[in-house]
Amino acid sequence: MTQIDPAMREPKGDHNRRLSLGIDPDRFAALAGISTEDLRKYELTSPDEDFDLDVARRVGAALDRLEADPPPSQAVRN
Repeated sequence: MTQIDPAMREPKGDHNRRLSLGIDPDRFAALAGISTEDLRKYELTSPDEDFDLDVARRVGAALDRLEADPPPSQAVRN
């Protein structure tokens, strides 16, 4: 899967993607290699606000990995 430019990511959309995987913030942050605080700050970013591009890149990569091969303990819900 082609990675989206981190500057073009949509934090609210990524938040919804994480929710659809059923993964809590602490676990997802660990899988993405970021702090839970960084994840929360990113997911709460308004459309007109800037966000940390490294956090966006890590979140996007983790979402792509998890959606392609969900953990057995997780059910993908759409």
